[in-house]
Amino acid sequence: MPYGAEFRHIPVFAGGWLGVNLFFMISGFVILMSLDNSTSAGEFLYRRWLRLFPAMLICSAIIFATAGFFHERPQGIPGLRDLLPGLTFIEPNWWRKILGSPQGFLEGAFWSLFVEFKFYIVAALTYFRFGRTAQPAVLFTLFLSTILVQQLARLGVADALWTVNYWLHQLSFDYFGWFAAGAACYLYTSGGGKKWLYAGVLMALVSAVFVSNNFHRASIIAACAVAIFFTASVYLNGLQKVLCNRILLYFGFVSYPLYLLHENMMISMIVKLGAYFPEQLYFALPVVPVALISGLAYLVARYLEAPLKMLLRAIFRNAGAGASKLKNRLNISTE
Repeated sequence: MPYGAEFRHIPVFAGGWLGVNLFFMISGFVILMSLDNSTSAGEFLYRRWLRLFPAMLICSAIIFATAGFFHERPQGIPGLRDLLPGLTFIEPNWWRKILGSPQGFLEGAFWSLFVEFKFYIVAALTYFRFGRTAQPAVLFTLFLSTILVQQLARLGVADALWTVNYWLHQLSFDYFGWFAAGAACYLYTSGGGKKWLYAGVLMALVSAVFVSNNFHRASIIAACAVAIFFTASVYLNGLQKVLCNRILLYFGFVSYPLYLLHENMMISMIVKLGAYFPEQLYFALPVVPVALISGLAYLVARYLEAPLKMLLRAIFRNAGAGASKLKNRLNISTE
């Protein structure tokens, strides 16, 4: 970066990575709502895939096609196989084990979507096996179990715990406390009573305490602030009104394609523009890339996602109808 690490100690930038943890709480809230509107785990997973895949396909194509122009990308120039993790929502190290060779990926930011998809599977199984009100407890138990194993492994209680810890981390259970907090808050908003709000606050704050492996105090304080902000937004009508302003609604609308596109493209733009900006204005360097990539994300969200989603839905519908006709013909011929 032209400005190096000059701004890294400014709190809003130093704690910016916690946006992902906020996203996980929002996801826990929204996914339980989505499960309430689904009749089976299969239907739910299909709908989630149909929600995520079109933008992932479009944005992956944009990233891949423009990588040569944004050659300053920290991730490097991608190869065709680097599309695989994003398009399948399976993280690179799993593909490396499956294929037995090194596996690259388009964007480092995709890691949260790999976590998200594992959460979808666990959430669906939990919901349709134990019911909606059990979901926060199950998710939080998985989180606490992971933290406990992690701490015991560090204390050297048993060497085998490192293997257990490895697999719990591979399943991303160390993030499930945030999902649990969001799910509890949804139960509160859907008429479950204040006990769920209190549970959501507790789950979010406990998750915040364990947000960093070394219990870094500044990270814990920032994570607690994020946890309180989210749970307060569920409870306080005044804060909800503030969050409904048009600017935030716009960024909410473009947030998914913006997240997919932003990382390497934005860094590359900042590097390019740094050659023309005076040093005194380096603090403003991200403004133009944010505006341009947000505009591109709007085009994807407004004009490209929906038509592709409709096309995919029609393809699956026709494939299902064709399979039913074939099955009927086979049954008739057998009879």
